[in-house]
Amino acid sequence: MLSTRSGYGNFSLFSPFRSYTSTTVPYSITHLKKLIETRCKSGTLYLDEALGYFNSMAEMPHKPSIRALNHLLGALSKMNHHSTVVSMYRVMMGRDDFRPNISTLSVVVRCFCCLNRVDLGFSVVATVVKSGIRMDAHLLSTLLHGLCKEGSMVAATELFEEMIEKEHLSDGITYATMINGFCKAGETQKAVELLRRMHDNGRIKPVVDCFSPVIDSLCRKGPIEEALSLYRDMINCGVLPHVVCFTSLIHGLCKFGRWEEAKRFLIEMLDRGISPNVFTYNALIDSLCKETKTREAISLFGYMTKRGIEPNVVTFTTLISSLCKCGRWEEASLFLENMIKCGISPDIVTFSALLDARCKEGGTAEALYLVEAMTEKGLFPDAITYNSLLSGLYDLHKLGEANGLYDDTASQKNIPNVITLNIVLNALCNQGMMEKAEKIFEAMIEHGKARSAVTYNTLIKGYCRLGEMDKAKEVFDRMTVEGDLSNTVSYNTLANGYIKVKRIDVALKLLKEMIEKGLLPNHVTRKILKSIHALKLEASVDLLSMR
Repeated sequence: MLSTRSGYGNFSLFSPFRSYTSTTVPYSITHLKKLIETRCKSGTLYLDEALGYFNSMAEMPHKPSIRALNHLLGALSKMNHHSTVVSMYRVMMGRDDFRPNISTLSVVVRCFCCLNRVDLGFSVVATVVKSGIRMDAHLLSTLLHGLCKEGSMVAATELFEEMIEKEHLSDGITYATMINGFCKAGETQKAVELLRRMHDNGRIKPVVDCFSPVIDSLCRKGPIEEALSLYRDMINCGVLPHVVCFTSLIHGLCKFGRWEEAKRFLIEMLDRGISPNVFTYNALIDSLCKETKTREAISLFGYMTKRGIEPNVVTFTTLISSLCKCGRWEEASLFLENMIKCGISPDIVTFSALLDARCKEGGTAEALYLVEAMTEKGLFPDAITYNSLLSGLYDLHKLGEANGLYDDTASQKNIPNVITLNIVLNALCNQGMMEKAEKIFEAMIEHGKARSAVTYNTLIKGYCRLGEMDKAKEVFDRMTVEGDLSNTVSYNTLANGYIKVKRIDVALKLLKEMIEKGLLPNHVTRKILKSIHALKLEASVDLLSMR
């Protein structure tokens, strides 16, 4: 007997109890069959109720009704009780008088695939072959979907080719499954080739889901022109786009800064009677915000909500982040309030945007309050959050608070990151606390976090500021040896340091070495050369005055 707290093999049958009992109730065969069919079609079947019917069926001395069982298994599969379906199937397979048909086996294969056990799905296929049951396209397509879902594209391709050979392809859905699988596996070119092959074959008409995954993949990774070309091909084939297809194109065009074209697709979408969804609007709002068209983005947000499209956390966070970057803190706060009123919880990205804005405006007290609000909501600050706080505290010369915050983060996993360490290193160097800066630098090297020109340049600048040129040169040499990380900034910083201690010859030698290395001089280099020229003139004047 099966119950809501029984299991079969590795498959758990745990589920909340409802008002129905799962105990066996005596029914006549005819009554049970009708009852199962009616309840399964109603869409209100409960798990423990289904188990009661199954137990009654399993305990009957007569051969179980395959039609009634298929209704029961199908309904439970749609309710995502996949492990229960597998357990029921195995119980029934233990009966000598039970003979599953292709519908039974198709449901069981689907459940195995949903449980990420495609291998067991293939064992069911072996049962099909052994029993002499005629294989159908639906069962094989289910297996194909399972293989694509787990990314086993080599095995999926083999099965797909076998299906073509044995003429088990009846519609474009199977092609769409393979195309989607290739795109998700990052093999877009294979997806394009399969779509072309389908078109050239001409026997099966492509559906929109054959084009949509490829268009989406090309919009995300490029080239966008291929995506637009494929869209035109789709229209020419008489295949109508859906909301996902339009959203991919709009998102792709926005990503590449082609706002006007994205707007045209939005108009076409509306003309075709297809309503944009929250993802479509999010792509457009994000694009406007990136182009600092925050006012237009807010207008679009208003238009979206008037049309009954509910914004999500991404919509609000995009607008809040954009307003914060524009220094419009009060408006950002109003959007945060609106967000919470809508029942949408801010995430770590939302809080980080607000926190960064407050820190840049010197509002570290409000920023620290936001951190408290985050933790109360079960959101723990990440490296980005701490980096904003540290930068804000150091900029306000609140060294004690900043150093204390850094000490608090030092023991946390993945915090501090390279950026955190560079912020602290820069602050210490600016304060002339080179001994502590050097300790952090050595710790960075030890943990493999100092492979950045920024880190070395910060330390060089710190020593140059104190006139400790030997130590600055030592760091520069180490930088060159450990991966040749030196750049124009490194040479400029060191050369400028030598000029300040009146070692013009060494500064000139460094600049010459920089150019020989193929590094391009910049405006700072030109300023250094002017300083050298001025110092040389000054030296010449001093010499003349001595005569």
